[in-house]
Amino acid sequence: MTVSSHRLGGLGDDRATVSGRTAGFLFVACGFYGFITLPLPTPPGFNHAAVSIVALAAVTVGLIVRRLPWHRIPTAGRLTLAPAAMALVAVHNVASGNDPFRYGAFFFIVYIWMGLFEARWVSLKMTPFALLAYVLPLLRDGISPSVLASISYAVPLFAIVGEVLAWRTARLQSLQHRLRYLAEHDSLTGLYNRVVFVEALRAACEERAEAAVIFIDLDGFKQINDRLGHDAGDRVLVEVADALRRSVRADRQDLPCRLAGDEFVVLVRDADPERAARDVAERLVGLLAEVGPADHPVRASVGIASGTALESRDIVRAADEAMYAAKHSGAGLVAVTLPRAA
Repeated sequence: MTVSSHRLGGLGDDRATVSGRTAGFLFVACGFYGFITLPLPTPPGFNHAAVSIVALAAVTVGLIVRRLPWHRIPTAGRLTLAPAAMALVAVHNVASGNDPFRYGAFFFIVYIWMGLFEARWVSLKMTPFALLAYVLPLLRDGISPSVLASISYAVPLFAIVGEVLAWRTARLQSLQHRLRYLAEHDSLTGLYNRVVFVEALRAACEERAEAAVIFIDLDGFKQINDRLGHDAGDRVLVEVADALRRSVRADRQDLPCRLAGDEFVVLVRDADPERAARDVAERLVGLLAEVGPADHPVRASVGIASGTALESRDIVRAADEAMYAAKHSGAGLVAVTLPRAA
């Protein structure tokens, strides 16, 4: 089970939404910029009416783009914004009489957007569209070869800027993913941590979902630490975490976590959560027989609590109490309690 199903949303969806909405904002901003610059001195051939229409089109497109459900639109669909924007830039450059002041500015905006919000190499893949959008207005007006030669440095510069930004963005995203992993996972076992468990359980309770909590406490773990040292204890915890991963249902919404020390929990969501949780717990108890030193096998006390429309703290407390009931009745046994919904 991925943590994104418990948290506010996946990073991929967030990136797609931010990218699409930023593109819409940039369309609108460039359109308003086009209106604002109309009073500035212009070259021969500048068509104020045509530039106004292009600016209005940019604002309109931007307002529409900002409202699209980008988290549901494929990446290829989002990337069509780049050639569409370049085509609009080409029309603008024709309408403005190929004004040198304006000619390359909007291309930079497109490449900055791609560099900041899209994957590496996208800027290079879009270069053929940039070449066409850059050169066609110049050829149409019969510009001198020296001006036409500007394509040899302008378009490569656009691509370099886009790729440098994309590389930097990829590095930052890699660090962000690493920080997110560290914030959500236990550093020793690699299981999800208390923060993730609490959020996931709270979400299940708010959704009034059928859920159960399995509370696991290792028996005799302190003796392993005292006799064999903390390194041996750490190895036992890692082995327990591996047994826990093998106990849960890989194709279902089971969330194994380490709370602290030698305490572990599993959040089980199922139409029959008590039965599903008992199956997971029994598999775990069996696997734990293979864990730990040969002369000091690991055992655990396991408590299960299930219910619907409960407060998250109530179901955890009930599972904890069930675990202590199991501990008092004999290591490795499972006690089940069914708290009532308030």
